[in-house]
Amino acid sequence: MRIRFAAIVLLVFGLCLGLSGGASGTNEAKKPFTIDDYFLTKSVRVDDMTADGRFVAATVTTPGDRLPQDHSRYGDPTYVGPSQAELVAIDTSSGRQTPVFPGKRHFRSPSWSPDGKILAFFIFENDRFRPYLWRRETGKLEALPLPKSAVVASFSPLHWSPDGARLYLATRAADWEKRAETLFKNATVAPIIVMDTDDPFLQWDAIRRMDRLYVPVVWDLKARTLTELMPETPLSSLRLTKDGSALLFERDVTEKTNYDIIFGTKNQLEVLPLPPGEPRVLLKPYEQRSLVWSKDLKTLAYNDKGNIFVMSIDDKEPRQLTGEKEAAAAKDEEPGATAKDKKDEKEKKKKPTFSAVRFSPDASALLATSARVQEDESKDRPGRRPSPPRQYWLIDVGTGAMEMLHEQPEDEDARPNLQVVDWSPDGASIYFSISAPDSWDRGLIRFDLATKKFSDLRRGKDLYRRWQMSEDGTTFVFTESDGDRPDDLFAADAGFASVRRLTDLNAWLADRALSRTELVTYLDADGKKLRGVLYYPANYEPGKKYPLITEVYERFFDNGFNGALNVLTSAGYAVLHPTVDFTTGYPGEAWAKGALAAVNKVIDMGVADPDRLGIQGTSYGGYATVLLITQTDRFKAAINNSGKVNMVSFYTQSPRLGVRNTHAPEKSQDRIGGTLWEYPERYLAHSAILQADRIKTPLLCITGDLDPNVEALQSQEIYYALRRLGKKCVWLRYSYGPHGGPNSAEERADMYKRMIEWYDMYLKFEKK
Repeated sequence: MRIRFAAIVLLVFGLCLGLSGGASGTNEAKKPFTIDDYFLTKSVRVDDMTADGRFVAATVTTPGDRLPQDHSRYGDPTYVGPSQAELVAIDTSSGRQTPVFPGKRHFRSPSWSPDGKILAFFIFENDRFRPYLWRRETGKLEALPLPKSAVVASFSPLHWSPDGARLYLATRAADWEKRAETLFKNATVAPIIVMDTDDPFLQWDAIRRMDRLYVPVVWDLKARTLTELMPETPLSSLRLTKDGSALLFERDVTEKTNYDIIFGTKNQLEVLPLPPGEPRVLLKPYEQRSLVWSKDLKTLAYNDKGNIFVMSIDDKEPRQLTGEKEAAAAKDEEPGATAKDKKDEKEKKKKPTFSAVRFSPDASALLATSARVQEDESKDRPGRRPSPPRQYWLIDVGTGAMEMLHEQPEDEDARPNLQVVDWSPDGASIYFSISAPDSWDRGLIRFDLATKKFSDLRRGKDLYRRWQMSEDGTTFVFTESDGDRPDDLFAADAGFASVRRLTDLNAWLADRALSRTELVTYLDADGKKLRGVLYYPANYEPGKKYPLITEVYERFFDNGFNGALNVLTSAGYAVLHPTVDFTTGYPGEAWAKGALAAVNKVIDMGVADPDRLGIQGTSYGGYATVLLITQTDRFKAAINNSGKVNMVSFYTQSPRLGVRNTHAPEKSQDRIGGTLWEYPERYLAHSAILQADRIKTPLLCITGDLDPNVEALQSQEIYYALRRLGKKCVWLRYSYGPHGGPNSAEERADMYKRMIEWYDMYLKFEKK
C-alpha cells in the first residue's frame, strides 16, 4: 500500500513535545506547533448534498479518531475498527451548523431523502451497524426497527426510493458471520494450516471475497417491513436507478486468483427489475472495466481496446461508438499476409484510443478523451514516456458523430491538468477543475459548448479541492485553504458571484507558528525539469541556513496543511518533498538523480545547510531511503519507516495482501518490469541489503510487528546486517503496531519524540 510518511502521524494524539524553532518576523509571538496541536486539528468532508444544494451532510474529524485498531485482525471480514466523527448538517446559504447527534459516533453512508428533509445513515452500536433517520426540521433522531436477524453489511450502500418511502441496503446471510470467522481462524490460529497450489484462490483472497457476499433488501418506512430482493450474492457497486425501477450491480464471477490485477476480480453487470423480478445480464464477464453511467443510471459507457461502447439497461447488447469494428482476425496473422497488410495493421494500432468521461444530463451526448498510441520503446531499458496530448470530444450517443472541443498543448510541461467536475443541468456547459503544471495556479473553470471557450470561476494560488455541484446546478461546495493551513468548507452559486465560507474549524491555529511552503523547480541529473515542495522552518529567518530533512516517495507538487511536517518545522527543520522521474527496470536511479538535485537546489537557495542533511520515508519512501543511502553519504541521518530492503524476500511476503507483493515489482509501483525469474539481476540491484556494506549514514528503522504490508522482517534484515558490519542502526519496534509503526497515542508520541532526538543527535551540531 502506498502510504506517505506524513500519514504515519495522522492518528497521533496526546503528548506535547514542546518543540520550537527560532523567533523572528511575523511569527515572533506565536507558539510552536506541537503534537497536541496536531491532534486537535479538524478536517471536513461532505458526504451528501440535498438536490437543491441548500444543505450538506458533513463529517468532521480529528486525527486519532480511528485509534486504536486491532491490527491482528487485519483482513478479518467480521472486524469493524473504531472510527469516531461528528456529523453535522450545514446550511449552505447561512453557514449554520446543526449537529445530527451530540459528540462523536461511528457512522457511515449519510444520504439525504429526495425532498432534503430526512438524513439516513448507519450507526455502529452493540457490534452492529443500524440504520437511523434524522429529521432536519425537528432534529429528531430515530432508529429503524429492523428485525434482529437482519445484520447490515459493514459497507452497505444506502439508497432512497424516488418517493422517499423506501430505503435500499444490503445485509448478511444468517450464517455469514460464522463462515467468515471460520475462514479467518483457519488462516491465523488453527493448529495446522494447509495451503495447496491446486486451490483456485490464495487463502487470503478467499477470505477477502467474503466481504462481497450481500443480501440486497428494501425497508418500507411506512409498513416497517424488510423485504429480501435477492439471495446471498457476491456483488459490488449496488445502485438504484433514479426512477427506482431497477437495481444495478456487478456480480463477482471470479474463478481463481488473478496475478495481473491487485485484488482483481471478474465481474458481470446485471440489472434487477423492481419490484423483485429475475436478474438479467447486461455485460458478460469482464476484468478491470470502469463503467461511466448517465445521471439517471439508465445508460452506460465503457472503454475496450481503445474504443467506447454504450448501451442502455434495456438493450441486449452494447453498441460500439468509436472506431472501426475489429475484423474476425488480424491480417498479419493470416497465412500469406502482404507487407502492405502488415503496414496497414501497424498504422491501425497507432490510431487514437478513446475513453468515456461523462454523459450529458439527458444522456444524448458523451464527453470523451482520446490519445494517440505511442511507439513501443526498447524492452531492454523502457522508461516513462511523455504522455501524448489529450483531445476532448463531444460524441452524439445516437449517431456517433464526433466534434472536437479542445486539444491539449503538445508540450507536456505546458498542459494544465483538467478533471471533469460536472455538467450543467441544461447541458450547455461543462465544469472542470484545473491545475497548472508549473505553478500553484488552481481552481474551477467552465467550458461553454457553444463558444468552445473556458472561463474562470474560482482560480488562484490557493488550494481548492473536493468540488461538488448540487443536482439542480445552483450550488457548488468545495474546500479551500491558502496551502499552508487546514482546509475549510465553502459554498458558491453557479456563477460564483457569491462565495460563502461555511466553516472555520481551526481558528485557534492563528496563534501557532506554522510552516510556509514554496514550489521549487530544479533539473535532475538527466536535465529533466522537476518540481518539489519546500516547507520552511517555523519562524524562518532569511539568510540563516537550517538542517534539511528530505522526505522521499514518488511525485510531489501540491502543498497543503501537513501536521506531521509542521511538528518537524517547529523543531527547527526545513523539510523537502522532491519529485523524482522513474525509469521502469531501473527505479533505484530515480532518487539519486532527482532527490539529490532537489537538495542541491534548496542549498543554492541559502535555506539548507549542506552539512546537516537528513532523509526519511515511509513504505515505498522507506525503501527509497535505504536504497539511496547505499549510493551516497551526503545524508548524516536517515529514518526508514516500514520500508522494504530485500526485493527477493519481500517478493513472497505479506500474504494478507494477496498478489500485491508480486504485482508491485512486476507491473506497478516497484517498477522492476518483470518477474524475479525474468530479471533476477534487477531484484538484486534494488535490494539495499546486498549493498549494506556501503552505508555510512546512521539509520533508524521503525516497524510495527503487526504490519500486514511490509513485514517487520524487512527491518530485521537490515538491522542485523548493519550490526554485523559494525555500522550504526537502531531498530524501533512496536509490538502491536501496523504499517507506519505504533498504534496507541502513547506509542506514537514516543515514536515522534525519538525521531526528533535522532535528527537532533546528528544534525543539530554547531560548526567550529
